[in-house]
Amino acid sequence: MADWAADVIARTEAALQPLACVADAGPMAAYMKGVAPFLGIRSPARRAAQRSAWRGLDPPTPRDLTAAATWLWVCPEREYQYAACDLLARFVPEVCGATFLRGTVERLIVTRSWWDTVDALRSAAVGPLTAGHPELVAVIRRWSDSGDRWLARSAIIHQLGRGATADEALLFELCRRHASDREFFVAKAVGWALRDHARTAPDAVRAFVASTPLQALSVREATKHL
Repeated sequence: MADWAADVIARTEAALQPLACVADAGPMAAYMKGVAPFLGIRSPARRAAQRSAWRGLDPPTPRDLTAAATWLWVCPEREYQYAACDLLARFVPEVCGATFLRGTVERLIVTRSWWDTVDALRSAAVGPLTAGHPELVAVIRRWSDSGDRWLARSAIIHQLGRGATADEALLFELCRRHASDREFFVAKAVGWALRDHARTAPDAVRAFVASTPLQALSVREATKHL
């Protein structure tokens, strides 16, 4: 393992382990349906500890960032996966290109997957990388058609927060592809993506919902604020 990654891992462990709280660990794991054990660290305390621990880090190479995130991802407790997402959010826009999405990020999305890490990876890496590399639309379409619920969810919501700069045609295309999908996290993603876009283009979203045979869950989510 490269020196940068080893240093980050050591700093992260040293920062988080003393904050472990058994009383909170059980309820946190239960809330996430037992997908992983938890140290029992609430998000504000965890993020504050990480900021302090990572202060002064030099920018990594993409290889170093992959090594650190991958190691954190295989640690048993869920807080380490959250730390990996925060680490990616800090450095991906600065040091990573399109290949990072096709490789490292895609592997993380489909590993130890649940909505918490999948959605965190969207904001940390999927959103920034696809915004900066329009050619990655081919990857997004492949994810949408993959048959994997987490890749499909990541594709559908990859433009969240873009407002007027969102590619509306692509958004509607992806939502239409999954209009009949009954998988909860995919149908929820369709509604979420449409609801987010409705902040900018409410009439377009109303028209799309009216003309597309969406799942009831998707419709409820899409029209929540219309």
